[in-house]
Amino acid sequence: MSSYKTGRLTKVEKFYIDNNLEMSVSDVAKDLNRTKKIVEKRRSSNEPSKGHITKANHYPKTKTINDLMGHKESRGVTIMTPEASEVADATRAKRLSEMNIADRHKGSIHIIKEDK
Repeated sequence: MSSYKTGRLTKVEKFYIDNNLEMSVSDVAKDLNRTKKIVEKRRSSNEPSKGHITKANHYPKTKTINDLMGHKESRGVTIMTPEASEVADATRAKRLSEMNIADRHKGSIHIIKEDK
């Protein structure tokens, strides 16, 4: 009878066990030269929990135009990327309607970044 490996599972062995769930426990144990017990233990510890989900966030945080700009702090420069330009163009009508500017000054005042 051959002796089995002892000690902790390596990262490679854990990866093999986790990604070969369709194989039987005995086949995986045989491939890795490990006991069935340790393979079963690894599989049971990695089963997804089906408990109560308190919060689910399916939508990523929307990026602001400032996040889409290219920054180089060491040089003190900021460059508008194509993505930032597209977002600015898409939201321009909304931003202009929210501003409280007299009709005679519309189009002549441009605030780069408001103070917070």
